[in-house]
Amino acid sequence: MARDGLGREYADGYLKGYEDGLKEALEQLIATTCRKNYSSTEIQLLVKNQRASVPKKMALRRRQLERELGLDLERKEEGPEPRREAAPGRTVLLKGEGNQEALEAFRDLVQAGWDGLCISRMSPRDVRQFVGKDCTVLWLTKADPMAGDQDREEYLQPTETAKMQTSIRNFLSKNKGRPSVILLDGMTFIVTNTDFRSFLKIAQKLKDDVYQARSLLLLPYEPKNLLENEVNLFINEMS
Repeated sequence: MARDGLGREYADGYLKGYEDGLKEALEQLIATTCRKNYSSTEIQLLVKNQRASVPKKMALRRRQLERELGLDLERKEEGPEPRREAAPGRTVLLKGEGNQEALEAFRDLVQAGWDGLCISRMSPRDVRQFVGKDCTVLWLTKADPMAGDQDREEYLQPTETAKMQTSIRNFLSKNKGRPSVILLDGMTFIVTNTDFRSFLKIAQKLKDDVYQARSLLLLPYEPKNLLENEVNLFINEMS
C-alpha cells in the first residue's frame, strides 16, 4: 500500500510538471513569434491551438506511467467538452456565461488581419470600438432602425433568419480564399424569439458553409438557457 501511495504521488507530480512544461513551452513560442512580427496569422493560430493537444499528450504519458508503475491513474472526469480546436473550416463552440471569450478571440483574429463578421447583441459601434479595427457587424435587435443613426443594413431582427443567411453567404463569397472568421453571438436571443429547432437549422447550415469556405465559426452558448436534450443535440450536431 505504501509503495502504491508513493508511486501515485510520483506519477501525479510528474504529470503535473509535464503539463506545466508543455504549456510554458507553447507560451514562449507564441511570444517569440509575436516579437519577430511573423506575418502568417495561420502560424500563430495553429501554435495557440496546440494547447488543445495537451490533454491527448497527457493521456498518452499517463498510460505509459501506468504500464511502468502498474497503477491505475485514471480519474473520473465530467462529460466531454465540445472540441475547441480552431482552424480554417472549423466550428468552435465556446461554453460559458457571457460572450467575453468569444469577443476576445474574434478581436484577436481581426487585429491579426482576418476579415470578420460579427452577429451580436452588441451595437456595431460598440463591437468596432472593442475590436479596434473595422469589421462587418449585424446587430441582433428589435430596435427601430429609423430611430437611430446606425446603417439600416446593420440591423437584424432575431426572426430575420433569411437575411442573416444571405449576409453570411455574401460575406463568405466576398472573402473566399482569405482568412475570415464569423462570430455568431446571440444564440439565446434568437432561440427565445423563434425556437431551438429553428436556430439549430441555421447553425447546421452555417457550419457546412464555413467548412466549404474554409472560414472559422465562433459559436458561444450557455447550457443553462437550454434543455438538457437540446444541449446534447446542439453539441453533437455542431462539434
